[in-house]
Amino acid sequence: MKVSILGAGSWGTALAIHLARSGHDVLLWARDEEVASRIARERRHPRRLSSYEIPAGVRTTTDLAEAFDHSETVLLSVPCAAMREVLDAAPAPNARTRRFVSTAKGIEPDSLKRMTEIVLERYPSASVAALSGPTFADGVARGDPSAAVIADRGESFARDLQRQFSNSELRLYSSSDVIGVELSGALKNVIAIAAGITTGLGYGPNTLAALVTRGLAEIGRIVRAFGGEARTIHGLAGMGDLMLTATGRQSRNRHLGEEIGRGRHLADVLVEMPEVAEGARTCLAIPTIAARAGVEAPISDVVVAVLYEGCGPREGVERLMTRALRSE
Repeated sequence: MKVSILGAGSWGTALAIHLARSGHDVLLWARDEEVASRIARERRHPRRLSSYEIPAGVRTTTDLAEAFDHSETVLLSVPCAAMREVLDAAPAPNARTRRFVSTAKGIEPDSLKRMTEIVLERYPSASVAALSGPTFADGVARGDPSAAVIADRGESFARDLQRQFSNSELRLYSSSDVIGVELSGALKNVIAIAAGITTGLGYGPNTLAALVTRGLAEIGRIVRAFGGEARTIHGLAGMGDLMLTATGRQSRNRHLGEEIGRGRHLADVLVEMPEVAEGARTCLAIPTIAARAGVEAPISDVVVAVLYEGCGPREGVERLMTRALRSE
């Protein structure tokens, strides 16, 4: 099938490689002309995943209209902060059937919207799905056996793409819990920052295990409050992705947390990072979301306090450890 991918970062590039290896006709949209031209000329990304050859089945463009003309199925692999900008610049809604898959994991702080909600604002009649799970881009590009979830609102879209996109290297599970999948993917980035902070402070595996376990409970409270399903929380999009992002050395959010734990300032860390750590922006939305749902989010509260309110990392950990005692 024909597939358009918007965003030539690590994840968009990895998906392009995977889909082309599976025989699909892929058009990869890049904002940067140099990236697009060098992929076309050299069959390698000049900055991301450069050790992997990009199959001939991947073509590139910097023209959004061309990307939309190529296919009715569009994978959105741009950072959450750029989602509105890219969609606003894209062709206006028309009679053509559109199917969008968001692969971005975050929540817009101002509107508190998930990425599929932002897509539907622009394309209200489109079919929209979310792709999420414990998948580092490097592993997918390398062909490591991996698994993820693709969720829609109970349509046949997710099941169709499950069949089209799965192979012996990437196994997709379908779901109708798009709320749970998106919230889990966004929230785990915030917990991963907290996990990185504890590691940067020099704490050992006891601390990390406690933080990740209580982090999953925090994710679960919020997801359930908004109608998400328990099996999502404990599945690939929830527990699986949290385990990978909170412990994996390739995790951008964990790396950000580690640097903060070592005493560095947020702005200095962010400016050095080649790609976005989505949790740094998403965390700003969590206290409001949790309050609206009537649930507690103490780990997210501490991440916001450490990143933006002058709370020291060690003080943040102490806040969590000295909260009122309770039953599990």
